[in-house]
Amino acid sequence: MRLLELQRTSLGLAVPERPAWESRYAIDSTPGVDPQPEAFTAASAVLAVTLTATPPGDVIPGTVITYALSVVNDGVAPAAKVEAAVPLPAGVAYRLGSLQLNGRPADDAAADALFASGLSLGAIGPGSRATLLWKVGVRMGTKPLLVIPQIRASGAAVIGGGPLVVERKGSLGAFAGELATADRAFIERKPLIPVEIPADELPIYELDADEEIAEEAAQAALSDIVTPFEAPVRGAPQDDRPAPLRGAPADETPPPLRDAVILYGGLDRPTLAFFERVFNGSKEPAILQHCIFASALACAVDADGNDSIGLRAHLAAQSQILHRVSLHEKLGKKEPIAQYAGELLASIATIAPQPVKRPAAAESGRLALANELHEPALAVVRKIAEERERWDFVKARQLTLALQAQRVILDDDARAASIDNALRAYAQHSMTVLQKLFVRLRIDRTTGVLFQNEASLDAAARALLAACGAAMQR
Repeated sequence: MRLLELQRTSLGLAVPERPAWESRYAIDSTPGVDPQPEAFTAASAVLAVTLTATPPGDVIPGTVITYALSVVNDGVAPAAKVEAAVPLPAGVAYRLGSLQLNGRPADDAAADALFASGLSLGAIGPGSRATLLWKVGVRMGTKPLLVIPQIRASGAAVIGGGPLVVERKGSLGAFAGELATADRAFIERKPLIPVEIPADELPIYELDADEEIAEEAAQAALSDIVTPFEAPVRGAPQDDRPAPLRGAPADETPPPLRDAVILYGGLDRPTLAFFERVFNGSKEPAILQHCIFASALACAVDADGNDSIGLRAHLAAQSQILHRVSLHEKLGKKEPIAQYAGELLASIATIAPQPVKRPAAAESGRLALANELHEPALAVVRKIAEERERWDFVKARQLTLALQAQRVILDDDARAASIDNALRAYAQHSMTVLQKLFVRLRIDRTTGVLFQNEASLDAAARALLAACGAAMQR
């Protein structure tokens, strides 16, 4: 390095200056730059993040991928309150018990935190590091496996840790190339072009019964059940019909321009007050309370308030079953969860697009909710209808999540937007929590799994209740 510096001086070239925040790993890899400790003048903590996957690509269903996350403090001050969050990509399942923190096995609670709100790594001193290792199994699918680590710390700069893509065998690589050069703050999901794989190259891998249930549940929970919001339509949905043609008879109007599956529901003051006591009380709510809340948020009737499909009756029966779980827990009974699946009472096979029309006016003291079932949700619902004999607790939760309200019908744009955002956030948190719940059911098939706590989901529920309460007080 000294020789290179002397050669640059003899040629009249200046030695490159190093930014104070630059990682030593970047400095060490820069030709012609001498990594002298005294030249590194960072005045705070600098966390250098590295994420790797083994194997790095060409994976098939059944492959076990080992992820390694390294967080190195390359600064001169300690980094406090360091947290790591690495959401699991769709198409994989975490291998229980595989997580290691700094070379030591970590429990499943730590894994839940890592894949959700974040796992605390404590403080990392200058020159020290924290390492995480975990394994996942690749499921069926065609999409590349995208992982975006999120590192947070108090008073520390974070560099590195960009998105990591593991390509499936036979999939296109352009998507990964685009992500590698994209700023992580502007990453967008891009549609993938299906790739035909020759029959002789298809992997021989068959899911067992337990894995098939977890796979279907995870795919449904992570699908676009709650579709991305376009421009929400304020007030009552429009007829989507053009004005009558000039000269046409007054009693003739053109037919509707659009057919869709739109279901309606609502929240009244007593129901809202009940859930406010549940989620704001002294006792911490459990996943069971969220299952009951999801039934209250589900939409089940048409624009005229008719329950022709039987969804309202089905949801009422499911709510009673869930309340019975709560009662049995108070009595000390820990029963198999299969006993609390109930029956599929709705004729969901008859769900079909209908002409869009204005819904009936909402009653006083009641918020009108709506859910338009797009293709991803319709696919889940139709599959449940085709496999009625496989109805179980998992299928019941899938159907309720698919019916969960997406927006509120209000004339006040500001309050409506607040509730819409809260509904979307709560649905997204519910997807993540339900995916973890379905995996836990493979180990514990009793109602005990329903009494675990999820702080992030509780916070999302409180935010939604607050937004609805504010709208009702106007």
